[in-house]
Amino acid sequence: MTPLILYSYQIILLLILLFSLVVTALFLASKNKSNTRFLIWGAIILCVPFIGALACIINYYIGKKEVKTV
Repeated sequence: MTPLILYSYQIILLLILLFSLVVTALFLASKNKSNTRFLIWGAIILCVPFIGALACIINYYIGKKEVKTV
């Protein structure tokens, strides 16, 4: 059985994807009306990048589905 080998281009691609995920999550978190919520989401995203960013993006789109009145 061969060990898992990651080549340099694969590592760079994964880092670019992770960076874009974190930037997108921070952008969506900044759209909150509360600065406190943004600081909390920002800390979560920066401490646990992959899971925090996914949680923030999922939370943003679930919260966006609320019924908006005109």
